[in-house]
Amino acid sequence: MKTCCLIASFAVGLVGMPASGQHLPESERAVEGPSVPPPLISVPDDVVEAPGWPPPSVTRPATRRYRRGAHIPLGLLLGGGGMLVGGMGGYFLGSSVTGCDNGSSCERETGLTLSVGVGMALGVASGVYLTGQWLGGEGGFGYTLLGAALGAVPSALMLSSDSDDVAVLGGFALLVTPFVGALFGFGLSHSATVRASMSQAVVVPTVGRTRDGSLVTGLAGRF
Repeated sequence: MKTCCLIASFAVGLVGMPASGQHLPESERAVEGPSVPPPLISVPDDVVEAPGWPPPSVTRPATRRYRRGAHIPLGLLLGGGGMLVGGMGGYFLGSSVTGCDNGSSCERETGLTLSVGVGMALGVASGVYLTGQWLGGEGGFGYTLLGAALGAVPSALMLSSDSDDVAVLGGFALLVTPFVGALFGFGLSHSATVRASMSQAVVVPTVGRTRDGSLVTGLAGRF
């Protein structure tokens, strides 16, 4: 009987020992440490956290595609009209400057042929440039005019040569070279403009917050 009582007392003691730890005083429980584990990584206060929403996406404005194949025939058509008008204007201007409008023969006057060549180059460049802009091109008028002038002025100067063969060759070249130079100049400037627009820097505003809740704004970009 005594043995049974001892076994029962020993069992009650074993069961009561874990439960007694739950009733420790507050002073003894504080020694064991906080109930919430500390953060794994400490973050300084001056580090800006990432914004809670993604930055606004930047989209490039849609541009029309340059129809290069249609630019050549339409440029020749409109540029031909500009050549006719510009050539006539250059002839009358050159005649008044060189004094060839008083009835004297100045067919091979250098000043007159140069004025005609400049007028034709200006007319061709205007027609080619306007047509290219209408078809979605981004070429510059200055480069178009430079190309037309490099093609028209040397050919026009050949008209003032004393050799008939050279003058005839210059007349035929004057009908072709201004168009080639204008189209070439417009195409080069168009390609340069497109490459420059693709490599431009993209900057977008960003918003963040610090650990204490204050907002921080800035700019983020691709250069």
